[in-house]
Amino acid sequence: MHQAKEIKFGTDGWRAIIAETYTFQNLKVVSQAVADFLGPGKSAVVGYDTRFMSAEFARISAEVLAANRIKVILSDRPIPTPCLSFAVKHKKSDLGVMITASHNPASYNGFKIKNAKGGAAALELTKKVESLLGKSTPKTLGPKESEIKKEDLTKIYIRFIRSYIDFKKIKNKKFRLLVDVMHGSGNSFFAQILKGSSVKIEFMRSEINPSFGGTRPEPVEENLRILKERVKREKFDLGIALDGDADRIAA
Repeated sequence: MHQAKEIKFGTDGWRAIIAETYTFQNLKVVSQAVADFLGPGKSAVVGYDTRFMSAEFARISAEVLAANRIKVILSDRPIPTPCLSFAVKHKKSDLGVMITASHNPASYNGFKIKNAKGGAAALELTKKVESLLGKSTPKTLGPKESEIKKEDLTKIYIRFIRSYIDFKKIKNKKFRLLVDVMHGSGNSFFAQILKGSSVKIEFMRSEINPSFGGTRPEPVEENLRILKERVKREKFDLGIALDGDADRIAA
């Protein structure tokens, strides 16, 4: 058993400060509660963003789920939260876990739960998981990792998004787009989605930086000043900004 009173779920899951409440041990407790909620034989997809140690946190969560005989697909790279949601539904998984703190400061990380349709977990689901926190000791996977399958989840998502674009209409458009990725997990998606078109894309803050350059990765007015200035000065047709896990957008 593990004391779980310091772990508090909010909307969409759990967020906390790294190394204070967001620790490997607490992550194992939360992952075990999700495993107890699902039960053996179920399936889950686990993704993560570009935050500090998100890849390691995702691996730990996947290992706990797999140790409970849950079939796990683990993303092999940082992905946007919508990509994780799409993968859950596309692969007909029972649940999704996204390691992210979205637009919160760099000192935070989080644990988002997605339902079988890829949507945000309902309050009843998160309350049930919260009620299971600390009820059983987190299981460890051991040397065998047969229940974890690493996959590139981006290809099916990009293909899906591209299916909604009329490339014939934009084929010859000399359109210039500036994208502020805010050091998040949406860093290369626009280029891949618009590949083959005549749209000229330039990126700002596209390199992975777990400190997010000292700002919150949130596309709100105070963080859009540089983007707006560049759009005007360099005569871009459109400027777009994404948050840390690319599930929020501003234009």
